[in-house]
Amino acid sequence: MTYETTNYKVAWKRGIAVLSAGSFIVSPDNRLRLVRGFDLEIQNVEPQDAGDYVCQIGMRTPREISHTLEILACAIATKE
Repeated sequence: MTYETTNYKVAWKRGIAVLSAGSFIVSPDNRLRLVRGFDLEIQNVEPQDAGDYVCQIGMRTPREISHTLEILACAIATKE
């Protein structure tokens, strides 16, 4: 997503849960962070992270785009 965010606020949502507002992560999930100010990054992705994430841009008429995260493979840690 390429928007000049100087004049707008960006929020990330998943379902009804708000994940970020502006430059702040408001979710209690410490695996989430914002990269370059507004790109959502999920570290240590897990199968339950799959689903739709919505990026909403606060403008006079709010705009939003939905992104679908699919987990294609999951690493399994083993003890040796």
